[in-house]
Amino acid sequence: MRLNQVLDVIDKLLRGCAHPEIEAVERFGTDGAPGGPSPAGVRIRYVNGALAYLWGAIWPQETDLPAPDRLPPPLGNRPDRAAVLVVLLLDAARPPEFRSWQLVALPDLGPTGQRGKVPRGLRIVGADGTSLLLRATAAGGPDRDPADEPYPDWTVPADLGARLG
Repeated sequence: MRLNQVLDVIDKLLRGCAHPEIEAVERFGTDGAPGGPSPAGVRIRYVNGALAYLWGAIWPQETDLPAPDRLPPPLGNRPDRAAVLVVLLLDAARPPEFRSWQLVALPDLGPTGQRGKVPRGLRIVGADGTSLLLRATAAGGPDRDPADEPYPDWTVPADLGARLG
């Protein structure tokens, strides 16, 4: 499975999830494989102007993390929030293009005291056995992120898998 195919599925999930915090989902980069000079990925633009990115990366090591039941609050957690959201969407949609997916921590990434312990990526294994890492990064917007969950009543749509078609 190629990076662009993985990003196609992630893009559809993010667009189809109808999360009220997401203003736009956009693609960026031109690399067909992780590790090049123009990393390909998906950019999430939030209603407060903040951005999160999931992009093809190569990292020396990763630690599997359990997927939480809910999103971490936005303040200080934008990369984690994006990675967790995608895992929750994958768990609900179970796209046939993927054999498995895993939330991962990456060494030297995360807030001081939590480096290598917070979700900063996803390991995706395609149906063909190909494994790709998507790294999560973020940029703040003009408005401050809320410290608490701004959309506590939002849930993953029950028909998300059908929306992928």
